[in-house]
Amino acid sequence: MRIIEKWTAYCGGSTVLAWLTLGEAAIWLLVTLLTLIGQIIHFYIPIAEWLTLPSFFPLFITRPWTLLTYMAIHFDVLHVLFNILWLYWFGRIMLITLSDRHLLFAFVCGGLAGGILFLVSAAIGYGSGWLCGCSAAVIAVMSVAAICLPDHPVNLFLIGEVKLKWVAVVCCLLTFLGGGGNQAAHIGGLIWGIAFGLMLRNGTDPSKIISCLNKKRGNRTDRKPDLMVKVLKQRQSDMDRLDALLDKIKLSGYESLSRKERKELNDLSKKLSK
Repeated sequence: MRIIEKWTAYCGGSTVLAWLTLGEAAIWLLVTLLTLIGQIIHFYIPIAEWLTLPSFFPLFITRPWTLLTYMAIHFDVLHVLFNILWLYWFGRIMLITLSDRHLLFAFVCGGLAGGILFLVSAAIGYGSGWLCGCSAAVIAVMSVAAICLPDHPVNLFLIGEVKLKWVAVVCCLLTFLGGGGNQAAHIGGLIWGIAFGLMLRNGTDPSKIISCLNKKRGNRTDRKPDLMVKVLKQRQSDMDRLDALLDKIKLSGYESLSRKERKELNDLSKKLSK
């Protein structure tokens, strides 16, 4: 379908990011329509109830699938919209140095970690009700991106360029301040994202268990952790050198740069702006 192909192109060619975002939107729309139809015909259809994660553990035992399906259920349009936007933004950044396999692994395992911590916190009296939405999974993706590319520049409206690590910190604060009873799930996603990101930076890649995504995607091969670490270190080195040149300009003016330094400044600016 052309719509899917176009959206995949908007997602940087990532099939996983395209299907995750489209899937979240499509499932929300389907559940909303079925619920509306049920209200019109006065027939209750408990779709959301059967797919959201209950905090009552004996009930969860009878519905184990909800540990996965809760990530696809959202309670209103703003809930699903912001989760999709965050997933798209941070997913695109994550895919600068990682692959579809890493994105899918971070998302699913982040959601599972959030669901498990939600159940544990409810069992010890710190939570109740039902859990829905992919916020924990999205926070995991955001955390991996921030760990792997902490100094990646992000242009914010009315603010300007900000490093990704500070954007992630602010997003986490906003999430936890307005998270309601799902704080445990958010914490679970955050813990998993940080752990996965640190493992990748140290050369360990647990996502290799997903063998179906080990093949090439388009022109792009699945990148190994050691290559990713090399890319990250080179980018950090380039950014440090650029900062040093800018500091020299600030102290002594542009004329203080040698011809070689001016060329280096121009080359680094172009390289890091890509």
